[in-house]
Amino acid sequence: MASISQRGKRGIWWIKYYVSGEQVHRSLKTTNGREAQRAKRLVEGEEAKGELIAPSSTPLPEFLTSYCRFLSTIRTPKSYKNDLSVLRILLGPICPALQPGSCVNKRWVSAAPTAAPDRPRAAHIHARLLEEVTPDKIEDFISRRIHQDGIAPKTANLMRGGLHRMFNFAIKTKGFVALDRRHPNPAAAVERRSEPAPSIRFLKLPEIQEQLELLQADPTLRTMVATYIYAGLRRSEALWLTTEDVDLDRRLFHLRAKTIDGEFWQPKTKRNRVVPISQDLMALFADYHSQRNGSWFFPSPTGRRWDPDNFSQTLREINEAHGLKWACLDFRHTFGSHLAQKGESLYKIAELMGNSPEICKRHYAVLMPEKMHDTVEFAKPSSPNGPGDGVNSALVRHLLEKIERLEADTLVQRPSPRLRIAR
Repeated sequence: MASISQRGKRGIWWIKYYVSGEQVHRSLKTTNGREAQRAKRLVEGEEAKGELIAPSSTPLPEFLTSYCRFLSTIRTPKSYKNDLSVLRILLGPICPALQPGSCVNKRWVSAAPTAAPDRPRAAHIHARLLEEVTPDKIEDFISRRIHQDGIAPKTANLMRGGLHRMFNFAIKTKGFVALDRRHPNPAAAVERRSEPAPSIRFLKLPEIQEQLELLQADPTLRTMVATYIYAGLRRSEALWLTTEDVDLDRRLFHLRAKTIDGEFWQPKTKRNRVVPISQDLMALFADYHSQRNGSWFFPSPTGRRWDPDNFSQTLREINEAHGLKWACLDFRHTFGSHLAQKGESLYKIAELMGNSPEICKRHYAVLMPEKMHDTVEFAKPSSPNGPGDGVNSALVRHLLEKIERLEADTLVQRPSPRLRIAR
């Protein structure tokens, strides 16, 4: 049997019960007596069914080492780096995998670890066991990041999702059992933040011309920006293009996984795709092709592959010097926005951009030409192609007439109940 009691000046409820002869005594983190009674009934119900399990004891550094090794096998290098950043800020560099510059996947080329100060040290959740990372500590951490660091609600939700994945891994592979039986996955008890509608920035036709004219003196940079605008590639997708990936004869970009100089790369969605090259972009390639050399289609000034941050910084410095604010993501949105305004289907846009139709709908559906004006007019009949008219109406009438004939034939062939009785 379980028992509950109140402790301290705040009157926090605690619960005590036994599992396999061992006493479990933990705080319910509530001052509400009804919630305490519900927790007590939950424990007693599990005990009656033989399902009562004591909270686990998972050393945090060893677990994080294992979890980071797992992440490196399912995430892209950039996503893996972002996941580690969240864990490092949340828990601190408490294991080798969370040290700055660490690398646990031999497919990735990484520089030697660099010593860096642990600036957010005061914000860490100091815990020895994974079970000590509770929902209230996660909520407090995310709230402080929002108020003090100004992170966006979307970033907060991505952080919550990363922790949710971490605890799911612990439950499935390490036998993790949370201290609070009401929340097997502590991150699931943290409320999601409400995200505002996405605000999409894109270049209009005169702004595209202005941006390309500004880069006239740098053919490589100009053609790269044109590729982002007219093909909708992600930043890394263009930087990883080789001469073999660009088929100018058939006007195609091949975006596919590859290993170059021992470094593995693949598209963000882990799906290879092909993107056609438009006539506008082909016209720019005609001037650029003669100045290109080496295996990279867009080489850096040193002849190597562009570092993503160096490329963005170079472009930003040029644009800011001339009062422009555009970046790679704005160029990519320009591609999707102009296709949507032209009336192309969201499915086609999604295929070309390597996104899901749902993501494209969230970003670009509002830009599509309106086609339902007649629907909201009370005095006008429905569109000839709508339900109840035209081919659809004729088909429905034909089916109804056929059903009526079949029912009539069935009634004629079936003897009536009175005739059966008479016989």
